[in-house]
Amino acid sequence: MKMTAWRKVRGLGFAALTATMALSAGQAFADYENALATYLGAKDSDVRSNAVIGAMDLWQKSALAGDVRSARILGDLYSHQDLVPGSADMLPEDTGVVPNDRVKALAWYIIAATHEFQDYQQVNPTPDAIEARVSAQRRIPEVKIGMTDASVRAAETRVEQLLGGGSAFDLLRLGRMRAEGDGLTKNNVEALKYLYLARGRGRGANMEAARLIENLEELMVRSDVEAAATAADAWQPPLPETYALLTRGDRDDRQRLTALQYQELRANLEELNRQFDGNDVVVDKALQALGFYYDDDNDGKLEKSERLQAVKRFQTSLFIDRRPSDRAGEPLSDDEKALAKDLATGTLTDLQTVELMARASARGHAPSQHIYGVMLGRGIGVRKNGQEAIEVLKAAADQNYALAHYSAGIFYVEGITAEQPLRQSVREACYHLRSAAVLGYKKAESAQKTYCKFD
Repeated sequence: MKMTAWRKVRGLGFAALTATMALSAGQAFADYENALATYLGAKDSDVRSNAVIGAMDLWQKSALAGDVRSARILGDLYSHQDLVPGSADMLPEDTGVVPNDRVKALAWYIIAATHEFQDYQQVNPTPDAIEARVSAQRRIPEVKIGMTDASVRAAETRVEQLLGGGSAFDLLRLGRMRAEGDGLTKNNVEALKYLYLARGRGRGANMEAARLIENLEELMVRSDVEAAATAADAWQPPLPETYALLTRGDRDDRQRLTALQYQELRANLEELNRQFDGNDVVVDKALQALGFYYDDDNDGKLEKSERLQAVKRFQTSLFIDRRPSDRAGEPLSDDEKALAKDLATGTLTDLQTVELMARASARGHAPSQHIYGVMLGRGIGVRKNGQEAIEVLKAAADQNYALAHYSAGIFYVEGITAEQPLRQSVREACYHLRSAAVLGYKKAESAQKTYCKFD
């Protein structure tokens, strides 16, 4: 990697921060190996898709903790490369869950290619780690072939989303990348913005950020320095995926996902899948309720090709909704069309699934109302809200949806601790549990015997 004069101003103040980063690096390396073993073992598994998704989640976690191999392998996945050449491993396109997504691939390759081992106190990087960085650097121009300028910019934005919600160290890293044009387009105003944000976020970052700020301010005109300060004041941590598409007003009304919630979102959604049968059908029906499903062959079933197109239509709608209100109703520009096409992968992300449930719930689709009500009650992907959760569940229960009665009953048994809490109520719990039992939900019968003995 190039070493410019600007980068040489790093000082000893960074040591305290990198010491903290080093604590997570060992776990990141272990996660890489565990993820690789999971992926390689998924080829003949009956739960292949879940295993692959679990491996991808581990790789993302370890990549953001400083494992360059994990960042590189994510780039390989999304560009459909053979992960272990010469072995009998499963190709990404054969997993059924990994889209060929150049925007995501380029973003992860950029993160791997600009990795600085000393930043993570990786004084003696392994040959595998060095090879991963070199491989990512080599892959970047290959992936860019055929990409539109809008898609490349989208990849850079994704890098900022992945790193911008992290630690002060990650903000410092973004500042350096913007200042040097290393991985991201050179932009001194953006660089200074990130450095202002890094300063004051952790004692270990203060001295390093201050040194870099002083050096960069000397190179900039006063109006650009003021623009950077204004941008830093207005900055908000980027929201993952779908939530980044919300308007400023929407964001003010919703709880932003914490890092822990984001990491646990996949596990929580899988838990919902285990508890409630037929959630794949729920997704299909939600797409239909929102008008994205076209029954091309009039057989009443959502075929694989039809489902792919329905998901793409939904993803395109999210992109269109992201545009400023003063452009509402205007046709997409050529750049926007290209970017919308890249973002419409046909595979729902976790947060897009949350948004799908929220929108279908608002349309009165009972299965979606049930899933979304449980999300609200547990704080899965949305702000935890006991009152809203029970209102949504009751709306589904009023349509004689047994699962909604059951979940409402359980929430009344346990109560929901939140800013708008739900107080425990034996009477309400037993009403909903009995209703679920009458509608034929077996688990409600045993729950009723347990909780409704004395009501």
